[in-house]
Amino acid sequence: MTPDPSPADILRAHVAICSELHTLFLEENRVLRSTGAPPSEELLARKREFLPRLDASLEQLRRVNENASRFTPEEQALVQEGRKKLMQLLMLDRENERLLLRASLPPQIKTAYAPVIPGKIAKAYGKYAPRDGTTA
Repeated sequence: MTPDPSPADILRAHVAICSELHTLFLEENRVLRSTGAPPSEELLARKREFLPRLDASLEQLRRVNENASRFTPEEQALVQEGRKKLMQLLMLDRENERLLLRASLPPQIKTAYAPVIPGKIAKAYGKYAPRDGTTA
């Protein structure tokens, strides 16, 4: 029978999973930025493979949290590192979702969200401004 892992071991394992996910999210981001197309089925399958591992890691973290009276300085540093990595994951995932939405829009809607050319808005307002100098 193997001994229960220490809180530091559990935290290290969770940070490692988050780092692997970060690498995968970066790869997805590169694909979305370079091709403008949704990620391949292979990349999506790799993301799905993380779910059981992440669930198991979260369960371990719950146990650590329930039994934790006080973290050692090493464990506190690992908690901070995990939080930092999680924020990076959330921000990158948010950007990937935005890019995926843009990639999945129909062509007619994509043109409506085309980048605005400087001065184009001013010309549009000038086109509809009253000619007699009065304000609307």
